Formats: sequence, C-alpha cells, structure tokens
Amino acid sequence: MSVIRILLSSFLQLCFSSSLAFADAEVKSEQESVPYMESFRTHCARYSVPESLALAIARQESGFQPWAVNIQGKSYFPSSREDALALIKAKGKGNSYDVGLMQINVWWLHRLGISPETAIEPKNNILLGVWILSQEIKRYGLNWKAVASYHTPLSRNPERGRLYAANVVNHIKRFAVNSRSDGASKSESDHE
Repeated sequence: MSVIRILLSSFLQLCFSSSLAFADAEVKSEQESVPYMESFRTHCARYSVPESLALAIARQESGFQPWAVNIQGKSYFPSSREDALALIKAKGKGNSYDVGLMQINVWWLHRLGISPETAIEPKNNILLGVWILSQEIKRYGLNWKAVASYHTPLSRNPERGRLYAANVVNHIKRFAVNSRSDGASKSESDHE
C-alpha cells in the first residue's frame, strides 16, 4: 500500500509540474472564453500563481459559475447573487459552506473578517481564491500538496486531497488539449 502511495504521489507530482508548464504556454484561446479572465490574470501575476492552475481550480470548484454555493457538501447553482446570498442565509448558518467561483470556505471568511456578500462578488472571490492558493504554495511548494490543501487540509484527509489534485491536473490537461485543437483548426483555416 505504501509503495502505491509513493508511486501515485510521484506520478501526480510529475503530471502536475509538467502539465502546468505546458498548459500555461498553450491555454490562451481557452482562457479567452473564461468569465472574469482579467481578474484571474491580475491576481495570478500579483501572487505568482500559474493561471492554468487557478483556472483549473475554478473549473473544478464551480464550473465557472459565479454564484455557486456548496453547503455541507451539496452544490447549488443559483441564477443570481441575491439567490445565492438567500441560500447562504437560509441554509448556511452554523454549517460549513463555500461561495463563488473559487468556492471560498466560510472558515476563511471568518478568519479574514469577510462577509459572504463581499466574498461572492466574482472579482473578490478570485482575489481570495488566488491568495489562498498562493499561501498553500508557499507552505508546500508548487505541487499536489498545495492544490490538495486548497480544498481540504492534508492532515484531515490526504486521500481526498490527492483525488482533488488529480482532478485539477485533469482540468489543466483539458485546457491544454482544447487549446491545441483550437490552434490546429485555426492554423488549418489560415492556410486555406
């Protein structure tokens, strides 16, 4: 069992680091369709977080739905800011919940003194998410442990963290594949 964990850890780290380098160079066309892309670019540059990583986490966490809310493990996708805040007010009190594009957990909101009303605003949510990710990268380095810790503290559930990191890596790879196929079709049409 220990050998399997070591192999999985090594594989994820290799995939993670090579995917980030490749994806950041390849994802420009995919990124153009991402809502609030300028906020991702600004905050990723500010905190030295790879854009492809922040985007993959946003895709994993909310599917780029700005008003996404998760309460006690159940995901909701309200159609408006008002509906999302009403849901938090009705079901979130005393429960664990996550808000917005980057699914910022209420623990962070309490720790930083930020209201759900402020945190759910997409530009604020991206800022918070990228900053939190940068803190995990400072703690663990740019590897699966930092990504896993964005979602779940490693001390609480390392296996859940590994699975989460693997899912994020898959999103990074999809960004790269989509941008390569978009680039190929653009190149072909340019030559016609």
